[in-house]
Amino acid sequence: MKVTIKDIAKETGLSTATVSKYLNNIKIQENNRILIEAAIKKLGYRPNRSAQILRSKKTRTIGILISDLGNYFWGSVIGIISHYFASQQYTVITRSYSFDMELEKNVIRDIVSQNFEGLIMLPFNNCDHYYQLLQNAGIPVIILDQLPTMIQDYPVDCVLSDNYGGSALLAEHLFQNGHTNICILDQAINSHTIEVRIQAVKDVYSRHGINLETCFPCAEPFVFKETKDVIQENKQRLYQLLNAPDPPTAVFFTNYISAMGGLSAVNLLGLNVPDDISLVCFDNDPLFRAMHTSMTCVAQDLTSIGIRASELLMQRISGDYSNFPVTEIINVEFHSGKSVRNLHAGR
Repeated sequence: MKVTIKDIAKETGLSTATVSKYLNNIKIQENNRILIEAAIKKLGYRPNRSAQILRSKKTRTIGILISDLGNYFWGSVIGIISHYFASQQYTVITRSYSFDMELEKNVIRDIVSQNFEGLIMLPFNNCDHYYQLLQNAGIPVIILDQLPTMIQDYPVDCVLSDNYGGSALLAEHLFQNGHTNICILDQAINSHTIEVRIQAVKDVYSRHGINLETCFPCAEPFVFKETKDVIQENKQRLYQLLNAPDPPTAVFFTNYISAMGGLSAVNLLGLNVPDDISLVCFDNDPLFRAMHTSMTCVAQDLTSIGIRASELLMQRISGDYSNFPVTEIINVEFHSGKSVRNLHAGR
């Protein structure tokens, strides 16, 4: 026999109105919440989501929009967001636009037409302003990993890692180990994240009186595209640089994708890390655990990113915009591996 909210009310001695408030995520007294949750567990109550939607005129659906469903890096963030909202009785749907901005716009319009209650998205780049289509429709949106250039005109909540601080730590580590002839691999046009990481490295070396642009200029920037293409492009770039008459002593990978391409080039040339070439990376990818020499890197706190984005979105869905807009900077963690050779040793 199907358990109803009347059964829960009878079990707890509370009114059906109080039980209904709890089931619709309306705040109630703490002692009543405890009674209701105990009754739900005891009776095995399962809410009728279709009926809830019809009564409330809300879909209780949350979207996650990313560029590439094949990009495993963001899998843990998607999992954390999904778990958070599932625990709040929301359905979570993940969509992709496959690095196609026109498709992205169509997907967002589709999300608007389906009356999603909120969206967490990884935009195409920092010039991407399609999130305003959601805001215009009254749908709260949280941006991950970018700071849009249009944020002054179209304010939006953003959650991203401490890109500057983490990159500065890696750059200082390279300098203190004697590396002044370094290569920064991966420059994506219109990426706030990549631009900030590169600027941090340049600033650290500038404070030490070194202009990286004259010592070892960065490669030409490119428009970000599919992951496999970026990996191949970085493989070719580093292969050429390491074959040059005056190769760099160290490489700064701006993210795990550039590292995947760069490591392919290092392996192809048969170079030893760190004796022949030193490496650091902004990201701590599972791939690095398979390396004979542990990678010196900074790790993004993907758990905190997912939780904070979820909390912010839930706050907006509830109608609380008291601190809007928020830009949350999540701390990163420095991992001192063995991929950097100390050039001062033995002098």
